[in-house]
Amino acid sequence: MSDAYPLYLAAAALFFSGLAAMSTARNLVKNIMGFQVTVFGVNLALFAAGLGDTGPSLFSSTLVVFSIVMGASVEAVALSLVILLYRRYGTLNPWKMRRLSH
Repeated sequence: MSDAYPLYLAAAALFFSGLAAMSTARNLVKNIMGFQVTVFGVNLALFAAGLGDTGPSLFSSTLVVFSIVMGASVEAVALSLVILLYRRYGTLNPWKMRRLSH
């Protein structure tokens, strides 16, 4: 059994719990939070894949840092869009936003 096996299990749990949160939430902020949990799972899997006998590889660490930066940028843009949508429609429920459903 590999030393990274518990990390892979935690990454899978984070990934699938984020997907479940995104698919069941009816609130845009909760969807963004579920997306971030999914990204955390992917980052953990990338980090675990780069682990070796001498420690983490430089390539996997670089990918994880790049993914964290991109995830933060996507989250910032998504939260700003949620603020604009809330000001326009008065709700965070995407099903109640009439113009988006048509």
